[in-house]
Amino acid sequence: MLGMGLFLFACPPGAGGADEGPGGKVPLIYCSDLFHPPDDPDDWFDLATVFSIDEFDIRGIVLDQGGKQLQRPGRIPIEQMEAITGKKVRFALGLPDKLKSPSDKGLDQPERFQEGVKLIISALQKSDGKVRLIAVGSLRDVCAAFNRAPRLLKAKVERLYMCAGHSDGGNEYNVGLDPHAYVGAMRSGLPMYWLPCFGRKPFVSKWGFRQGELLDSWSLKMQNYFAYGLMRVDPGKVDPVSALDKPIPEDVNKKVWAMGRAMWSTPACIDAAGRTMVLTEEGWRALPGRGSKAGNRVFRFVPAKVRVSDNALTRFEDIDVSSPEPNMHVFRFEGTLDGYNEAMKESLEGLLKNLGR
Repeated sequence: MLGMGLFLFACPPGAGGADEGPGGKVPLIYCSDLFHPPDDPDDWFDLATVFSIDEFDIRGIVLDQGGKQLQRPGRIPIEQMEAITGKKVRFALGLPDKLKSPSDKGLDQPERFQEGVKLIISALQKSDGKVRLIAVGSLRDVCAAFNRAPRLLKAKVERLYMCAGHSDGGNEYNVGLDPHAYVGAMRSGLPMYWLPCFGRKPFVSKWGFRQGELLDSWSLKMQNYFAYGLMRVDPGKVDPVSALDKPIPEDVNKKVWAMGRAMWSTPACIDAAGRTMVLTEEGWRALPGRGSKAGNRVFRFVPAKVRVSDNALTRFEDIDVSSPEPNMHVFRFEGTLDGYNEAMKESLEGLLKNLGR
């Protein structure tokens, strides 16, 4: 089908590792459909992961779907993570409505929800060097920011990690939130690192675990952080920050710990930080630097040629080396799905186990 297709090329040696920014820090803008109560609690795990990585210099967080944020504020888990880690971040509400076209700037949407796009542009303007973006959710604010300031984004965005889409022509939830934004982002020409949520294996980033496998060993504050969101606690009745030090609710094992959790964005956080998956005596860990041997690589991003249709569908086709130059990198896990799943679970345990202690 013309105008569609994802074409893979061989991966060059060392692909997948990210370069550190000035001073050893990686400037990061994080865009997320983060809510309280959560739509999907994986966003709460991803937020904790971003806060846990010391290499990140978080320049701002954009809270996706700004109108929905008024009823289910994503600022609550942010404030909790600030209290747990001592880090302070700037955050802003994103555009509330779907874009009207892939080139829509979103300028006709209410002023109170323009701050997310403004944050992206302002953070890039103020940065001396390049910045990395991780976008989970509708991609609306990233697309609108590009449409308003394409030269700025092409000059200052070092990598855009996009956690959305289907690698083999199917529909996907994040794309459905704003199909025009997805098409606009995919066609932007920005240095894309694409993590399809579903599709043809091994080109899917999904993995999962039972929550009690990890939460049992984490600090009281972290256990309360997840219990607060997953048990949908009313912030009008229980203060989010003071709740972090309360005894764990008696029914948490049944309501929270026993639940399964699907995840998608952890590899984006690890790669954007320049960390490498290394097999240690404690299991797989996402460690600073590039010290792992080639056999220890759990996932990588391979050069690819991606074409997206006007109705926001992508397909995957193998072609030979004479094909056009790649226009982005696409995620792939190495080895078996079970091996990838176990490695990601162990690495997340290592990233979050010391938060709040």
